[in-house]
Amino acid sequence: MKRSILLVSAILVCALVGAATEPPRYEAFLGYTYVRANQFNQNPGLGTAIGGYDMNGGTGQFIYNFNNWISAVGDFGAVYKPNVGIINVTNTTAFTLAGPRFNWRTHRFHKLTPYGQVLFGASYRHVSTSVNAITGPNTPILAVANPANLFPGPLAPVTARLTASQNAFTMFAGGGLDYRFNKHFTARCVEVDYVLTRFPSLETGFRENQNSIAASIGVVFTFGAM
Repeated sequence: MKRSILLVSAILVCALVGAATEPPRYEAFLGYTYVRANQFNQNPGLGTAIGGYDMNGGTGQFIYNFNNWISAVGDFGAVYKPNVGIINVTNTTAFTLAGPRFNWRTHRFHKLTPYGQVLFGASYRHVSTSVNAITGPNTPILAVANPANLFPGPLAPVTARLTASQNAFTMFAGGGLDYRFNKHFTARCVEVDYVLTRFPSLETGFRENQNSIAASIGVVFTFGAM
C-alpha cells in the first residue's frame, strides 16, 4: 500500500513538473525597445562627426512554439530620434523581421527560459528636417482663410520640412531571458540583439553595412497548449 502511494505521488510530482515546463503553443510580446544606432557609420568623415545616437520605441512579437526547443518569431517595431547629430534630422525607423528562435528549457529552472535567435527582414527609415527659406518673387498672393499661411505671398520668410524615405535589408542576431510567472503571463527580463542594416551611404549612394545594438524588455502573454 505504501509503495503504491509513493508510486502515485512520484507520478503526480513528475506530471506537475512536466506541466510547469511544457511551453505554450503561442506567445505574444509587447515591450519597450532601445537602440544604440549607427545608421550613418559607413561614412568615414560625416559618420564620425554624427557618431552613434540613442533611439527609443516599442516592439511586438508573435511566437509559435513547435516544441520545447524551437520557435518561429515574427517581430514588428519602430524607434524614434528627434534630432540626429550635426545633421539635425528626425529619424523614425520601423522594422519587420522573422526567423527561428532556439529555447533552453529545463525541469530544474522551469520558470527561466534563455533563448537565442536570428531574424531577417527589412527596415524602413523616414528622415526629415526643417529649413528656412524665402518665397520667390512670383509666388502668388491668394486669399485663403484657413490655413492662413498656405500662400504667404512673394519674398516672405517660410519654414518648410524636407523628407526622405529608404528601405534596407535588416538582420537581428542575439538572445534574451524570459521569466514565467504562470501559464498566461511571462516577463521578458531582457533581450539584446546585434542589428545589421544596409541603408545607402550618404556619400556614395551605395548600400553598405551599418552596425547597431538593440535591447528590449516587456511582457509576454502566453496561450494555447502543445
